[in-house]
Amino acid sequence: MKTDKQVYRIFEAVPDWVFQLAGLPSPGRCVLRSVTIKALERKADGVIVPEASDQPLTVIEFQFQKDATIYTRIVAEMVAVQEATQMRPVQGVVFFGYNNLDPRTMPWTRVVQALLLRDAVEAFEQSHPKHPLAAVFKPLLADSEEILEREAVTHYRTIKYSELVAASRTNLLEVFISWLEQRLSHKSKKEIEIMLLGELPELEETQSGRDLIRIGEERGLHKAILVSLRARYGTVPATVQHRIQSLNIDEAERVLEYLPHCPALDALTQWLASVQQ
Repeated sequence: MKTDKQVYRIFEAVPDWVFQLAGLPSPGRCVLRSVTIKALERKADGVIVPEASDQPLTVIEFQFQKDATIYTRIVAEMVAVQEATQMRPVQGVVFFGYNNLDPRTMPWTRVVQALLLRDAVEAFEQSHPKHPLAAVFKPLLADSEEILEREAVTHYRTIKYSELVAASRTNLLEVFISWLEQRLSHKSKKEIEIMLLGELPELEETQSGRDLIRIGEERGLHKAILVSLRARYGTVPATVQHRIQSLNIDEAERVLEYLPHCPALDALTQWLASVQQ
């Protein structure tokens, strides 16, 4: 999966999350920048610059592939950044995507703080349940695709209805969808739309709530309803499947419109009974 650009977009939205994940004190208001280091003839993708001049700069890396030089590279960037900023204090943090990637290069492990991304996010989620930071990483870190399919709409809504500013929400939503499509590459974009039960079309300016009906018409209204239910609830009881298959076109359209607002499978069963009266 493509990770580097997406991960940096998350922390561009809220740089302070880096410090929360790493257990470091917050430097206050700050920005995440990409800095060209002339002395090294290369670019450092992640340098967090606090507004307060007495707070340290932070060089961050997210490593998802083996690299024996990761520590020396970060230390070299720390040195170059410090020299370029009148010897301002600097610290380094690296998040490893997998636990077999850390080469633990001495003595630089004493200089650069290393964390396993999965552990850091899971620990953060325990203390901050239903937080958009934990939600956005679900497609990348979820162990089971089956669970991811069932819970994707919940994580999406956690981000969408968070208190983040609009630009930050948009960044996180786009990263979430990108990772979801990569992780569930066997599913088409339309199937992803159905899985999210009407949420995704609101993200795209060219879509509208009626797109779910269009998708249903193309793939079969009854099949679209069942795909949505399986994505959200897992197994759908045979009685509910039979009732859905017996719906006429008008009834099926009404059910498909109702799905984004359905709180539980039992509620759908009761609603189906009212629709078919």
